[in-house]
Amino acid sequence: MIRKNTLRQFVAVFILTVLTISTATAQEPDTYIEELRGVWITNVDSDVLSSKQKIADAMDFLAERGFNVVFPVVWNKGYTLFPSQVAEDSIGFRQDPVYAPVGRDPLQEVITEAHRVGMEVIPWFEYGFASVFGNSSGGHILERNPHWASRDIDGNIANRNNFYWMNAIHPAVQEFMLGIIGEAIDNYDIDGVQGDDRLPAMSSTAGYSDYTKALYRAEHDGNDPPSSYDDASFLRWKADKLTTFAGDLYRMVKTKDSTLTLSLSPSIYSFSYDNYLQDWPTWLDSSYVDIIHPQAYRYDIGSYKSIIRNMLGREPFSSQGYIQRFYRPQIYPGVLIKAGGAFNDEAYVKQAIDFNREYDLKGEVYFFFEGLDEKNNNLADSLYKYKYNLPALLPNRNGQVRRPLPEIVNEDSSFAMQTGTWMEEASLAGFKGTTLKAEANSGASISYKVTVPRSAWYNVFAWNPVKSGATSGAHYEVFGAQDTVTTTISQTSSVKKGWEKIGNVYLEEGEQTVVKIDADKATDSNPTYADAVMVMLDRKNSPEVQIDAIITSAEQDNKDIPAGYALDQNYPNPFNPSTNISFSLPESNRISLEVFDVLGRKVATLHQNELFSAGQHQVSFDASALASGMYIYRLATANYTFSNTMILVK
Repeated sequence: MIRKNTLRQFVAVFILTVLTISTATAQEPDTYIEELRGVWITNVDSDVLSSKQKIADAMDFLAERGFNVVFPVVWNKGYTLFPSQVAEDSIGFRQDPVYAPVGRDPLQEVITEAHRVGMEVIPWFEYGFASVFGNSSGGHILERNPHWASRDIDGNIANRNNFYWMNAIHPAVQEFMLGIIGEAIDNYDIDGVQGDDRLPAMSSTAGYSDYTKALYRAEHDGNDPPSSYDDASFLRWKADKLTTFAGDLYRMVKTKDSTLTLSLSPSIYSFSYDNYLQDWPTWLDSSYVDIIHPQAYRYDIGSYKSIIRNMLGREPFSSQGYIQRFYRPQIYPGVLIKAGGAFNDEAYVKQAIDFNREYDLKGEVYFFFEGLDEKNNNLADSLYKYKYNLPALLPNRNGQVRRPLPEIVNEDSSFAMQTGTWMEEASLAGFKGTTLKAEANSGASISYKVTVPRSAWYNVFAWNPVKSGATSGAHYEVFGAQDTVTTTISQTSSVKKGWEKIGNVYLEEGEQTVVKIDADKATDSNPTYADAVMVMLDRKNSPEVQIDAIITSAEQDNKDIPAGYALDQNYPNPFNPSTNISFSLPESNRISLEVFDVLGRKVATLHQNELFSAGQHQVSFDASALASGMYIYRLATANYTFSNTMILVK
């Protein structure tokens, strides 16, 4: 038994130790709430992807307003927006003709700028199995591969809402889709991949191509498909084929990188099933998807609420919807804010967010970026002021920071050590402020020290100024723990202006020189310019790196909490090994009661969404399996969250 004075001394020392660690540790965990705040980035009715600078500005805009994930389009109109060998081999185009001639890679540009500000990037394969919009010939994909076409009962290319479809059941079509998605995973440091109401999907009018009819006969004792495309058994057969593909897609993604998120954004059920063969409740039941963004696209808030109620139940804690309550942590609705010239305003969106939270939906994705700025009365500013002002992690990251802010060293920092003569080029803007210039054969170089926060693989970038008359081959050396990477970059090409990757190296924790720019080693006699360098964690090669966060709940305004709610101090406290936790409710309510350690990791669930009557309740907590330390217990109701601390002493 611990004597009372000894116990008090221990507690005092323990608390002092915790406080000392929290104030003195260089890598103290940051505090976040868990919410998904996403935005689709399109190349239609939007100019975000038109330049590197616009992408950088958009990512700054979103991060400064509390968003944490973007979904940039990478496959639409029959083209990939990133260079794709699979696409070149299969459909004759390596990349969208808008970007290929100028040598741009919008996906890499979005990744660089979004990760720079701590946001995740999940590429959006928008067109999925749709070949083309508005062209009954099927466009260049089906003209090159006519056996890929889906067919209706009349032998025409299957059409739904003016999209003409590839045959999503054909193995060559599936191989193509898996191929371009797999390429994005292999070639880029991304955070997941996304399909929508066209992936996996196909017009329900399809099913009559030679391949599909032969497959149907083989599985139905030689019988032909029903003459009615919407025959219930025929719809089920086709939808099941797409569900099987969803499983293939999920396994492919997870085999390549188990940390990636598979995100799907189908139409609302059962419209999705009847029109596009998307049986997405079954995808959830089959564990073929990580997160779902049902396209709850409506222009009046009453209709939006009806969609959520139909999906989840008439009341927030009911289970009468077509989606079981168990799956709510995977549901983040798509919210419409712009379509053509029509907008949903601040009042609509705030009500949609409030309704989502009532149903314990911890986030939403907006269609699309252009509805957040001044064209829609600066909606993003209002969201930040009223809803998104606390830092947030994606809930499916289990309290881990996937995209920590990179280390950036500007050229005027004390960590940038100059040799020889470097002159400020006041007329040439850099990443922050101006930039530096050194003449060739002047003995000038500049070395950048970086405080590397943890041992891991890193992508290293240089902010590349561009100026007429500069060198066409600026010389960079990147020093890793295992090797040195040498790169040359043109400082005259406008496409190269901004952040350019100069190396991928393994770095060990601590302060070290990572980059050197040597003016004498340029490939010509023109001057070299130097600006900032950036060292960014490479999740693709270091998926195992753990970066803990402290997870908390959004603070409630006490004046808004009705009388009768209370979460009492546990008793006894400190305790060993069990204690009692008491709480009060003013009315019957469903509650969750959980315990976390000081790093925000859940260590116990005492009650999960269980109904309690009005009045006072007491719950016993046995911590026999836990180590001594401070713990946080949290009570969550439909609308309010309360927390308190307790100390286990063994």
